[in-house]
Amino acid sequence: MRRVDAYLRQSVFTLTLVVGAALLAISTFITFVTELEDLGRGQYGIGAILQYVALQVPETVYIMFPVIALLGTLMGLGALAANAELVAMRAAGVSVARLAWGVAKAGVIVGGIAFALGEFLVPVTTPLADDIRSVARYGESARGSKDGVWLRDGRHFVFIGELISEREIQQVELFRLSDSGSLDAAIAIDTAIYDEDHWTFRGVRRTEFSADAVTVEQRDVEPWPTDLTPELTPDVLRLFVLEAESLSAWGLWRYVEYLDRNGLDAESSSLAFWRKLAAPVTVIVMMLVAVPFVIGSLRQGGAGQRLFVGVLFGVGFYLVNEVTSSTGLIYGLSPALTAFLPTLVVASLVGLRLRSMR
Repeated sequence: MRRVDAYLRQSVFTLTLVVGAALLAISTFITFVTELEDLGRGQYGIGAILQYVALQVPETVYIMFPVIALLGTLMGLGALAANAELVAMRAAGVSVARLAWGVAKAGVIVGGIAFALGEFLVPVTTPLADDIRSVARYGESARGSKDGVWLRDGRHFVFIGELISEREIQQVELFRLSDSGSLDAAIAIDTAIYDEDHWTFRGVRRTEFSADAVTVEQRDVEPWPTDLTPELTPDVLRLFVLEAESLSAWGLWRYVEYLDRNGLDAESSSLAFWRKLAAPVTVIVMMLVAVPFVIGSLRQGGAGQRLFVGVLFGVGFYLVNEVTSSTGLIYGLSPALTAFLPTLVVASLVGLRLRSMR
């Protein structure tokens, strides 16, 4: 059986690579042509466009991984079926369930690759690609913010007027509330720089409100006001600025924890976290979908027919997954349930179909 598993893996992996390369080439070409529309805007030349397109490849592959896995498995098993190799395996006593188990084991490897891609590579390359395009077009980093960012840090409401980077912010205003909810103090900061493990504030104007007086104090430099909790770190700022798709699962988990601790809405971020965890499981299920398709009704079908059905199924699943996510947020469903529901439904249908094919 090990030889059967190894042979299945080889066939599935080979065709998955071929399908992935083909889809990636098409997607990359479309992205390149789209970016050419902005050629010459600022310093956005061919070199910057090529860098942007190249750095977008990991995210593109990560998004398409379930479809790539489905089509690759369909084509791989289809090639075995066309050569009557699946028939020979069945005649030798290999059951449909055993074939599915071999595909599932291959799916664990492919799913692990997808998870590693989304956890370690995409969070690095996607923000870098956005930075390159933003600097070339507008002369400023995409991680900076000219519109302002509001944060909540315990009893403090923090407004950052200009986010130069994760370690440098300007035009900062902190509003501290008392236990009763009234305004207790307002602190205006011209520039804040994070050095080692603390912020250094420059141009500090502190206004304290009491029952019968208002006290104003100014300082040129202040190393971390003692009444501000240390949760406002560069990592937290980065989590607020970047899109959820550009964060790792670990980063999303920390972001959700921060939002929960400060009483902020964490539903969308929690959903993004659970979708990250659901991604490798979805890849495995998509590969298992190919087994009944090839062994069942498409046994006599050609490669074009299998590819067509696979594309329809993959696109349909993507649309259902997106609709389910939006619906779950609207109706306040559990983020974990919302993220895994489409995959669990498909897995149940595949399981029933495989059971009926014994």
